[in-house]
This record gives sequence, C-alpha cells and structure tokens, in this order.
Amino acid sequence: MAARGGLRMAQTKNVRILVADDSKLWQRMICEMLVEAGYEVHLASDGLECVRKLKYELDNVSLVLLDIRMPELDGFGVLRELKQAKLTSDIPVLAISSDYREEHLASLKQLGAAGYLNKKIPLEDIMFRINRILYPEKVDLRMSPRVEDNIFIRYRVNGSRYSGYSFNISSGGLFIRTIVPPPEKTKVRLSFNLPRNGKFIRSGGIITWRNKYRPDTQTSYPPGIGVKFTNLPNNDRSAIAQHILERLS
Repeated sequence: MAARGGLRMAQTKNVRILVADDSKLWQRMICEMLVEAGYEVHLASDGLECVRKLKYELDNVSLVLLDIRMPELDGFGVLRELKQAKLTSDIPVLAISSDYREEHLASLKQLGAAGYLNKKIPLEDIMFRINRILYPEKVDLRMSPRVEDNIFIRYRVNGSRYSGYSFNISSGGLFIRTIVPPPEKTKVRLSFNLPRNGKFIRSGGIITWRNKYRPDTQTSYPPGIGVKFTNLPNNDRSAIAQHILERLS
C-alpha cells in the first residue's frame, strides 16, 4: 500500500482525514486501518507541512489526527495556527502522543483539540474515537472495527504452507504474527475457523504492509504481516463482522 499522497478505496464515503506524524511506522499502521475502513487519507510528516496542506492544498478535511511531538512545529503550535485561521478553525483535531501526559490535556483542550489519546492504546480504540468525532449522532458506529484476537491461521505463499496466530482481525483483513514476513504485495491464501461459532473461512489476500522484527525497537505491533482480504464471500465477511461485534459487546 502506498503511503504517500491521498489513499482511498472505491467505496469511500469521501470523508477526508489528514494524519500528521513524523513516524513512518505509525503512518503505515494508522493508514492501513483508516483506508480499510473506507476513509480518504492524506499524510504530513511535520507540523509545517500539516499547516501548509490544510491552508493551501486540501479542501474539505473532516479530521486531523495530530502527533504532539513533531519536527519544525509541534502539535501545540499546529493547533494554534489552525484555530487562529478562519479557513481551518472548524476542523476537528484529535491529538495523539507516545509520550502521553495528563498535564497536556488542559492545554490541548484550551487550544481547541477535540480529544487527546495515548498512542499506546489499541488502534481499534483510536478508530472508535475517530468515528465518535466524525459521527457524534451515532456514538456506537464502528467502521470496519477490528479486535485483538488470537486465531490460528493457515496460509499459503507461493505454494508453500505456513501457519501462525492473528494479532487482530476486521472484516477487511487481519494481522498475522511471523518473524520472517513475506514482501508487501505478495498474494496469499488464508483459511481459519472463527473461535466462537467455528465457521470455516477461506479467502484470498494480499500483504499490504509488514512489520519486521527489530530487537532494538518497541512498537505496538509484533513482527508480522497485515493482510487485506480478497475474494472473500459476503456471507463470510458478515460472519467475521458478527464475530467482531460480539467481541465488542
């Protein structure tokens, strides 16, 4: 999956989100989830780029997901710039940080942030907060929600058979733990049983991103591969969605 410029799916509802973060890994993880949910995603890698894109390059942005710790201009500075300009003052901004501090909350609220989250919480919780901001009248709405789930997965890559356990799953795809992840854009064949009802799922897939093992780096994801379902029958997709809703309820 490309991580530059605008990313969108054909069935998107044309809700545009700008992700401003200098971590390429975080950009890839959050983009994979947002695009899978049907959002149009644009990226900025520092504070000045974020302000420039919102003021001069992008129209009709529905939400900014803003890292507090960024080069050139930090999140506090970005918020001041956006809220002082008439063109951008009404855009909701959800602040995030891997160095979450409670004392930042009051300042961010005063500057006009719609919320403040710790990057270390599960990504599905961040997605839930995003949906609550975008759809306040539907507080229970979850677009392509994902849950952490330890499901035994069998998969084939280039004729070779492998197996492993999922880290999470959504109706659009899943993440499989593996120390040696195959390259992105590799096609796979998947099969697994849903834990609660035992329904057997078989689907094609394509690797949209991979997280290599790095002993010197701590991330919120284990080493493995993010796989997008392809050719998944509608009844199987519905069964996965029902499984997720049962887990969330």
